[in-house]
Amino acid sequence: MKNLLFLFISAATGYAATFPTEYQAALQLYVSNKIPEASVAFNALIASAPNAQTKDLALMQASYCEAQLKHPEQATTLAAGITDKHLGTLCRMKILVLQSKYAEILALVKNEDLSLWPDALIFDALMVRGDASGRARDVVSAEKDFRAALGHTLNDYKKATAHLRLAWLLEGPQALDDLEEVMKLKEPGPTMRYQAIAARARILALNGKGELAIGEFERINELTKQPHWTMVQMALAATHETLGEPDKAKSCYEAVVASKNPPPDLLATAKAKLETKR
Repeated sequence: MKNLLFLFISAATGYAATFPTEYQAALQLYVSNKIPEASVAFNALIASAPNAQTKDLALMQASYCEAQLKHPEQATTLAAGITDKHLGTLCRMKILVLQSKYAEILALVKNEDLSLWPDALIFDALMVRGDASGRARDVVSAEKDFRAALGHTLNDYKKATAHLRLAWLLEGPQALDDLEEVMKLKEPGPTMRYQAIAARARILALNGKGELAIGEFERINELTKQPHWTMVQMALAATHETLGEPDKAKSCYEAVVASKNPPPDLLATAKAKLETKR
């Protein structure tokens, strides 16, 4: 959505010089889970946006805040104020995601030709509809949308997201190819690489391919910093457990407990695992 912001800024408007900075500051509040503060910031931007397009963006984000705060009526009212038809529809779709109303998403856009939407919105719209179809166990429709989404982004992180969705949708050995596609990307990010390897190892282990499953982890040896190092150790432990190797799994849990600054939730899980092994 950042690209949309700068597309919509008008250089002829005096306030346009500060709007991007204030919008990004408000967005940072949102992604930091400071939702009440983000709501105040976005509502202020609604009142002072330099043009209709930037006001639409502020309305959209303010509506997400209200949905997160469990204020569905306010969220819907804000979304209804968005003047751009397609952005307004995408906003309603994402509000419904936050409310876990996947059937309503399909009712809204199941027969919509999303390829005709503005380029900047197509990827997100396809991913949301694909998720909704997946929840409805319409695997054919979900796979179609996820694969179409791959053709509407150049961003490796977004491509990795689509491939991981496909892997979760298809499950089992069918998922291995999409997980491998994540590893082929140049910059999918460490979390995406970890998720792809952990999933590949799990599938291989469940299919009795123990040596291949453990070998997968050699492909992410560069993940030596927290939290990813611990995430890898926990996935490796789970793989050993699937393969019936409790002592090796125990060693992984012990390594997590002995490590410096592991994520608290994973540390607690590792300790609990070790308690059960006594």
